[in-house]
Amino acid sequence: MKKPDLRGKVPESWACIDCGINTAPSHLNREQMEQAFARDWADKGVENTYTELTEIYEVKRQIWEAAGMEPMNGCLCIGCLEKRLGRTLTAKDFVRNSPLNKMPGTERLLERRNVDLSAVDKLASIARRKRAS
Repeated sequence: MKKPDLRGKVPESWACIDCGINTAPSHLNREQMEQAFARDWADKGVENTYTELTEIYEVKRQIWEAAGMEPMNGCLCIGCLEKRLGRTLTAKDFVRNSPLNKMPGTERLLERRNVDLSAVDKLASIARRKRAS
């Protein structure tokens, strides 16, 4: 299988460019993802896991630009994005139908997206029980 070119589709690094925190601890960076796809001879795909440590999201273009960012120009954790903006993010700042904004994440990310944290806790508890059995 030919190695795919994922430039502009997957970040070079998931580290926040301001503070260095890994915004996606269980995700592969661009080069790792290309290598994984190249080794995927059975065409099963490459799995990424979203957890309570993940801060992957998509905000509206004007929010990203207001923070001095360009598309695919690096990652920012929620705290550093808010520091650049000088305010706390709200649910209206996120792209409404982005699949990234439907995934699990850190408590602060879910709070900004206005997610019912009690429902998330219930789902996480069910997932833990399934893994344990």
